[in-house]
This record gives sequence, structure tokens and C-alpha cells, in this order.
Amino acid sequence: MNEQKKKTTQKIKSALTEMLQSRQIDDITATALCEYAKVNRATFYYHYNSVHDVLAEIQTQVENEFVEWVSQSNITGNGEPEKSFYVTFFEFVARNAGICRILLASKRQSEFLTRAMEAGRTKVFSVMGILFPHCPPSKINYYYMFVSNGFIGLLEYWLNSGMKESISEIAEIGEQVSNIGVGYLQ
Repeated sequence: MNEQKKKTTQKIKSALTEMLQSRQIDDITATALCEYAKVNRATFYYHYNSVHDVLAEIQTQVENEFVEWVSQSNITGNGEPEKSFYVTFFEFVARNAGICRILLASKRQSEFLTRAMEAGRTKVFSVMGILFPHCPPSKINYYYMFVSNGFIGLLEYWLNSGMKESISEIAEIGEQVSNIGVGYLQ
């Protein structure tokens, strides 16, 4: 993608993300998006067929970044996630708060969560399998499902209540809840 095209599509995606903070996707027209992004309609239609296409591209980008981030996140020598794991997770969410709200609340939720949960499961199984080599996989799966679904609830509550806690505060909550649950595997 050439640099100008990249700048233009980023401008359109940024404008849509900002607009989604106060409007539903179905209430945003291509004309309104073009005005907000300060691009003409011909330019918009050169890159996209509809506002929904822009949203789909943003969602796919965020989903891919998230899945890659989970697969690369660091684990300490004792197998527990680094403090920075939680902080970087909530930094990622804060950077993408509008889209994360939409992903968690939309009909695409199950697709996004399925990919995200599978990426998390792979990471947790690799770490917990080393830490608890005699623990049956079914027990690790129960732990993972409990903690990950709780984490999704924590994330939704934080996003929907205005992200009142700082990133470090919400990361601390996530870390404490996750660490309490690991006792089940012993």
C-alpha cells in the first residue's frame, strides 16, 4: 500500500472510530464520515464500498493485533504473567477502546472472542503445562475458562463504566484475580 493510500485509509478509520464513541454504526452515513474525516466521497468510495466495510477493516486489524499480542506476551521464569502483561493488555484496550466496546457488544462478538479465547488458551496451556505438569488438561481448561470469562467481564465493566480506574489500577485487579485462581491447579 502506498503511503498516500495508507494515510487516507487511516484518516477514514480514525474518523469512524471517533464517531463510534457517540453514535451507532447504522447512524453513520458515508457522507457524514467523509465530512468528519475531511475526505471527499469519491476518495472514500475509491477505498471502501460502505461505512460497514471500514468498520470491518478496523475490527479485523484490532483482532489480528490482539491475537498476535497474546501469542507474543511475556511470561516470567516462574510461569506467571509479568506485571507488564496486564498493563500492556489494558494499554492495548485503552488505545482501541471504541472498537473493543463494539467488538464485545456486536454480533461479531462471538467471532472475535472465539479467536481471542483460542489465542489465550494456547498461551495458558503452554505455561500451565510447564508449571503444573501433572495437572490434567481438563483442569487447566476449567481454570482458563473461569479466568478468561471473568477477565472479559472485568474488561466490559471497565470500558462501559468510563474507564475510571487507571490502567495500572485495572491491571492490578486483573492480576490479582488471575493469581488467586491459579491455586486451583496445584
